[in-house]
Amino acid sequence: MIRPIREEKKSSKTWRKYVLIGTSLLEAAVHLYTRMRKRHEDDVRDERRVRFLKRTIMVLLSGLAILLLIIGTLHVLIRLQAISIDGMVSAVSTTLPSDQNGFTNLLLLGEGDSDHDGIDLTDTLMVVSLDPTQTKSAVMLSLPRDLYLLSTEKMGKGRINSLYRDYKNTLIHRGTPKNEASTEALKQLGSEIGTSIGVPIHGTIKLNFSGFEEAIDALGGIDMDVPEDIVDPEYPGPQYTYETFTISKGVQHLDGATALKYARSRHSTSDFSRSGRQQQIIAAASEKAKKIGLLTNMTKATRVMSIIARNMETTFTTRELLGLAKIGKSIDAHKVLSLQLSDANGLYDGINERGGFLYAPPREQFEGASVLLPVSIPEFPVTWKQIQTLTRVLTQHREAFLRPPSILVLNAGAKEGSARLLGAELIRYGFRVIRTSNFSKDPHATVDQSWIAMNPRISLEKGKNFDALQTAPTVELLANILRISRTKTPDITAFSKGEGALAIVLGTDFVYTPLQDLIR
Repeated sequence: MIRPIREEKKSSKTWRKYVLIGTSLLEAAVHLYTRMRKRHEDDVRDERRVRFLKRTIMVLLSGLAILLLIIGTLHVLIRLQAISIDGMVSAVSTTLPSDQNGFTNLLLLGEGDSDHDGIDLTDTLMVVSLDPTQTKSAVMLSLPRDLYLLSTEKMGKGRINSLYRDYKNTLIHRGTPKNEASTEALKQLGSEIGTSIGVPIHGTIKLNFSGFEEAIDALGGIDMDVPEDIVDPEYPGPQYTYETFTISKGVQHLDGATALKYARSRHSTSDFSRSGRQQQIIAAASEKAKKIGLLTNMTKATRVMSIIARNMETTFTTRELLGLAKIGKSIDAHKVLSLQLSDANGLYDGINERGGFLYAPPREQFEGASVLLPVSIPEFPVTWKQIQTLTRVLTQHREAFLRPPSILVLNAGAKEGSARLLGAELIRYGFRVIRTSNFSKDPHATVDQSWIAMNPRISLEKGKNFDALQTAPTVELLANILRISRTKTPDITAFSKGEGALAIVLGTDFVYTPLQDLIR
């Protein structure tokens, strides 16, 4: 009885032992299989990665080789004069948008670098209208940074130099990526300014101080005829300090750093004269680029384009920028008309100058800020009608202002003060009025019908003081604007003092009407 029981227990233990051994072997086999499979997958992945890297390196090397080959070939062709950078620009550029007159209009902005105390403030604002086909000319209209927009479509209200910054920050806070927000703010600023002054803006370009300075140096500096001595003891220096900037009257050769100071200095002169200097620099830089043949010199062109690309933001596409360069080449350097909006409006017996269509309202109306608003007729509400009329005249009749003839405005029976009133307004619109007075010493010498005429002597004095070819179109333009008759046989009394290329004689029929209501 005892023996069978022992054998049964032994048999049970043996069976369990084999089960444990089998389980261990199975786990080992599974583990080994898993490791082998993982190693295989890692090997396959490594192999794929190596193949991918090899292909990538080959593609990059091939692309680099092709690029070097293209650059080398173009360089050889340029040296052999078989092809030029100008030709390449023509080949890849695109036609720029234009208005109904065929003009391409752009907004140029200048701002400080990232370490400037007014980050994203556009302290230089200039509208440029290019006519590359008919007159091959450019009109530059500078806007002072304190010019205030009381309302806009999307940007709220404020001084124009802060609208870009404020709208850009608003877009970023709404979740728009920084680069997209900047581009959209530039585009919207162009639209708002274009609507205000009555000129469609086709693109905006913003350049910082570093780019300006480096670009001037890349051109080899520029030559400037400085109209007056400048001594500015408060020119912004490093770390929010001041330094003295001086430059003497006369012809000067300016490097990039000096040109920047010349453009920015404002403490010894007005903000409006600073705008004039900025226009002068742009004209000089354009002339220098043409003089050195920038578009035919691959080394200089590449350097300048690299500088601009690092320091510029724009709403233009790359092909449009190349198209802009092509247009710039067609502009005659002697046909660049520049004008600045200012507060020299002649009101209350003040100074009256070209572009004087602004005034400074009381600061308490704008929380103590210094702002400028357009002079309006009537005084309220504030409108941009006069400035819109100005831009229309300047852009559509630009040749009359490139070499403006001298004008006499003489009262011969019109209401007292009419000659002074009309003469002052013509000056603000850019015409060269040299005298307003009575037609004759005899206060009773009057004419019934107003007339305008060219000085009969100017054909004899052509090349001395007057230019008949320039004066005749101006006579035609003013006759149409003022709606007075032209005469080829003027009363020589108008030119008794031997001055004036043309005379406007106001008869008893003349009733003064602001130009904004005459020019359509």
